Amino acid sequence: MEQVISFLEELAQHNYKEWFDAHKSEYLQAKNTIAVVAAELIARVAEFDKRMKGLRVEDCTYRIYRDIRFSADKTPYKTHMGIYVCAGGKKSGRAGYYLHIEPATKTYFICSGLYNPTKEMIKSVREEIMLSGSKFDAAIKAAKGFELDWDGALTRLPLGWQPGPYSDYYRLKSYIIIKSVDKKYITAGNLASRVARDLKPTVPFCEILNRCVDYVLDGE
Repeated sequence: MEQVISFLEELAQHNYKEWFDAHKSEYLQAKNTIAVVAAELIARVAEFDKRMKGLRVEDCTYRIYRDIRFSADKTPYKTHMGIYVCAGGKKSGRAGYYLHIEPATKTYFICSGLYNPTKEMIKSVREEIMLSGSKFDAAIKAAKGFELDWDGALTRLPLGWQPGPYSDYYRLKSYIIIKSVDKKYITAGNLASRVARDLKPTVPFCEILNRCVDYVLDGE
């Protein structure tokens, strides 16, 4: 993983096509390393979350090329790499487990949950909280070392939702529990097994969210 970090650090400083083309072999080496980690992480997560069985590496990893068509930032390459182990793959809209590596900003974390869900999915999760808020709260608290990510949350309760013991959760627009790690965590041996071990306590949280998502997707 040292080579992955080194490549991404260099890419952040030379984010243009000519440099990337000249260092394509380094990119391919980094991509292959991430693929190996992803394959093991999928297998290990599938041991405790059966929804993940049958996933392929390409279902859980991302292109390094940015979509710059509608962005003011025209740098062509992402300066991070991630692995998202999610039932149905990264485009399914379901909750899953994620590893993020972004050395240029020293941003390393693992997380679980549902990022940027549709309005229908948000409504489904809010209804779940309304009916079983204590279970939702318990699932968050059971994930030791993780914190609920309030980034982007509403400042007040959404229209039509009433105050209650767990109504603060209605304000969320994504449902993510996150644990920050550091470079040493990423570069130490057996990364996939350690990530899977640390993510295992977040399974109840993901299960609740995926029931909510299933309710929406099954009704389409």
